Parts: sequence; structure tokens; C-alpha cells
Amino acid sequence: MERPSVRRSALLLDAWPLLLAVVLCLPLLAHGGYPLARDLVFVPHQPWTLASVGLGDGAPRAVPLDAVVSLLTSVVDGGWLARVVIPLILATAGWGTHRLVRDLGTVARLTAGGFAVWNPYVVERLALGQWALLAGYAAVPWLLVAARRYRESGTPGDLGGTVAWLGLASLTPTGGVLGSLAVLAGGAGRSVRTAWLVLVCVLLQLPWLVPSVVGAAASTSDPAGVDAFSAGSEGPGGVLTALVGLGGIWDANSVPGTRDSWWSTLTAVLVVVAVVLGWRTLCRVRGRDDTVRLAGLAGVGLTLAFLSSVPGGDELVRRLVDTVPGAGLLRDSQKFLAPLVVLAAVSFAASAHRVVEAARRHGTEVVLAVGLVAVPLPFLLVPDGAATVWPTVRPVTYPAGLDRVAAILDDGPPDATLATLPWRSYRGFGWGNGLISSDPATRWFDLDVLASDDLQVGPTTIRGESPRGQALGRALRTGPAADALRAGHVTWALVYLDDPDAPQLDLSGLTPAYSDADLALYRVPGTTPPAASAGTTARVVTGLADGLALVLVAGAAILAARRRRKAARTSAG
Repeated sequence: MERPSVRRSALLLDAWPLLLAVVLCLPLLAHGGYPLARDLVFVPHQPWTLASVGLGDGAPRAVPLDAVVSLLTSVVDGGWLARVVIPLILATAGWGTHRLVRDLGTVARLTAGGFAVWNPYVVERLALGQWALLAGYAAVPWLLVAARRYRESGTPGDLGGTVAWLGLASLTPTGGVLGSLAVLAGGAGRSVRTAWLVLVCVLLQLPWLVPSVVGAAASTSDPAGVDAFSAGSEGPGGVLTALVGLGGIWDANSVPGTRDSWWSTLTAVLVVVAVVLGWRTLCRVRGRDDTVRLAGLAGVGLTLAFLSSVPGGDELVRRLVDTVPGAGLLRDSQKFLAPLVVLAAVSFAASAHRVVEAARRHGTEVVLAVGLVAVPLPFLLVPDGAATVWPTVRPVTYPAGLDRVAAILDDGPPDATLATLPWRSYRGFGWGNGLISSDPATRWFDLDVLASDDLQVGPTTIRGESPRGQALGRALRTGPAADALRAGHVTWALVYLDDPDAPQLDLSGLTPAYSDADLALYRVPGTTPPAASAGTTARVVTGLADGLALVLVAGAAILAARRRRKAARTSAG
């Protein structure tokens, strides 16, 4: 039977990461409404459309995430889903990371769990609204644990645990790549077992790989995005120092103010010191082989993050992005730092453990003092982390007009298309929280929604992958909206009236269908239905890929649950 002190310790170890996750998400939990800022967009109920499975006009960047969110919001409101999922993802990262060093003391494990939740990487990505990418990051430590078990045992149950966690990572293409790298780093060994791991890694990427090949969107990306999305410099140390310090995101608006100072350089120095100081301890508790594997994985991530920032490397990435389908994932390079963050977290834990052990000879008071420095370390390294994230996660109240527009569209033609105007990808709303956001209409209405997928990053315009969207954008720039929309087979136009460019729109020839202070819906007369964006073959092949991945993850979860029950019975016996 488990001792009460052990249970209390386990509760504390899991409560600490959850507490930090709650603090980072506090405005979301304390206010009503829905998150709508940057890439963080939740709506009450997200319909299931062809775009949900990657067969819309745009690139399948949020596949199968959109399908999963559509399924979940069919039974629970999107606002409540966000309040559960986002803090839980952050806490999951902490829970998995402190289990990587479960043979160390409580202070060390608290340090690992807390650092995994509150660090520059998580703060910057959450400030940008990329909560789904953080799901892939959160799965990395769990995948390392599960893949090691499978490497050592080869049992179906341990393979099932690996696949289940890889399913979480693979909610987005980037997460799938990160998760697959973690699986192979932690589980590669005997040839047969490695072959099984490679197979499941490929199968779980099919939901986005297949639409990338058979969908309507262009399979390659604009190489102009390589420079725009390459890692950024924070503070006086340059790009490499920012990356080693676990920051370096391309978006300056997501960078905590303290990172634009010597503080980022100090963080980089501390990360290096922690890895060196904690190496022997990590090798002792995790084994030298597993420690080298994690370090190698972190090195690969750091290399990918830095590659587009060095002469020659940037040209290589541009060439790949321009010619190799799916290589657009390499443009936003800093996101590949996730394994380095895990290595840093366990290294800080191992270093704290060494210091605690050395302090024991000087008495309990000294040990307590060490703990009071090590455990709050995340706050010390990113003291303005919450202030950076809170504006993004602060929810908004959507205007009632969106529901009225949805009701009108539901009574319209079933094969209709809606375009949002003025033509742009990210926009600010007078009723929002002051930050620009991705267009919520693409997730709100149960029909094909066209919005610009061009991205404006500083002076650089990055061309999107939707041929239909590109053609419509060109037509809107050169002629009246009615002519451009009709030529693009668009049935409806939704105008955001608080957009600064709205008064300049030429809406003559459009038929008003609804209007209020925030929105105006117009019918486009004489529009003919567009050709199907995805043929029968594309739908069947994509459906098979999605079904296979779903069955694989569900079966893996069942096998993993059986293994846990068997392990629990063995332990109790």
C-alpha cells in the first residue's frame, strides 16, 4: 500500500505544474467569452466541413486538429473546451517532464515540472496563440518515456502507449514531426521494433500528408516566409544565444520585455551550465544511452531552429520550401526547440538535485534555501511571462450578429461559398481584446469560407497556398467586389464594418441580406456554384487515412490502458 507521504508528494508534484498553467491562463479562466487573438481562435460550435480534414482551399495546417475540435464542440461549448484544454496541455508538459527524472528528489522534480510549463518557449508560443503546437511539445517527455519502455520490452501495451501519445502530438503537422522525432529518438533499437515505430509514425501523419497531395491547395510554400519566420534575436547575444536561451520566436510582439535585454543572455548561460552540471546525474538516473538520445534530439531541434539564420542554411531551406511538398513546415524554425526545452528542464532538475545533496551536510535550513531558489526558477527567468501571455488568452464576447448571419447562411444554397471582406488574413475587431486575430468566420459557418491566406510580416507579404484565394485576391484588387466575387463563384460576402478599409470597398451590385453595427452580409447575384474543391477520390482516400489513424490511436489507447491495469494489479499483489 502506498504510504501517505508518497501520495502527498505525488499530489504536490502534479499540482505545481497545474498551478503554473492556471496562472498563465488566468484571464481565460476568470472571464466569460471565447479566446480570439493571434492564432488562438475558439468559437461556440465549429462545424465539420471539408476544410476540417484538409480538403478545403487552404493548406492543411490544422489537420486533424480542426476535425477533433469540430467533434468536441458538437457536445461542449468551445469556450469551455478552451478553458479545459489549454491549461491541461501546459500541465501535461510539466507532468511528463518531472516523470523523466522520477528517481530524483522532490525539489528536483518540482524544478523540472515547473520549468516545463513556465519558460520562454511556452510563453512566446502561447502569446502567439499556438496552443495546438504546445500539445506536441507536451507530448515529447511522455513519448520519450513510452518509447523507451517499448524499446526495452517490445510488448503491444508499451507500443500502444507510444502510439497514444503520438496521437496527441500529431494533432498538427508540426506536432506530428516533433512527436515522430521523439519516438525514434527514444525507441529506436532492435530492427523489428524500430520498423514498427517508423510505421506508426508514418500512419499517424497520413491525415495531413494525404490532403497535402490530393487537396486543392498548392503543395509547396512561398520561400519568402523563410526569412520572415526565421528565429529572431533577443537581447545583445544574437539569434543563437536567444535559441539556446529557449526563446527566439520570429514575432517580436510575442517576446517578453525582459528577453530584449541581457536577461535572455543570462538564460542561455544558465541553460548551458545546467546541462553541463546535471549531465552526470542525468546519466545516472536515466542511463547514459537515454541521456545521449535526449541530447541528440535536442541538438537536432536546435539545428533546425538555427539553420535558416546562417548563410547557406537559409538558401537550403528556401530551396526545400519552394520545391518539396510539406517543407513549408521548416519556415517557422524556432518551434523545433521543443526537445531542447525538455532537456533544459531535466538538466535544471539534475543540477538542483546535485546542489541539494551537497547542501544536506549543512542542515535542513540550507536545503530549504536551495529549494526556494530552484523551484521558483521559472519565474526568475521569465518574470513577465504572465503579462506577455494574458492579453492573448483574455476572452472576448462575439457579436450576436454572427449567429444571425449563420441562420441566414443555413437557409441558403448548400453548395455556397462565403468570402470575408476587406480581404485580409488577420484583422482587428472593435469588439475584440485589442489584438489582431485569425478570422473566426472560417470556423463559425457551416459552408466553404474564403479569406486571404497571404500573411503580412513586417514589409514582407508571404503568398498563401490557396489557388482560389489567390485568384480572388487579385480580382478584388483590380475591380468591383461584385464582379470579382461572381467570377470566383462566391455566393455571399461578409463585411466587417469596423475594419479601417471597409469604407473604401466598392459594394455596388451586391444585395444586402443583413446589417448591424459590426457586420454586413451581402448576396452576390448571378453566382454559379463552384467546382468541387475535392473530388470523390480525394475524399475517399482522405477518409481512409483519417479512419486508419483514428482506429490506430483508439486501439493503442485500449492496449495502453490494459498495460496500466496489469501493472497496477502486479504492484498491488
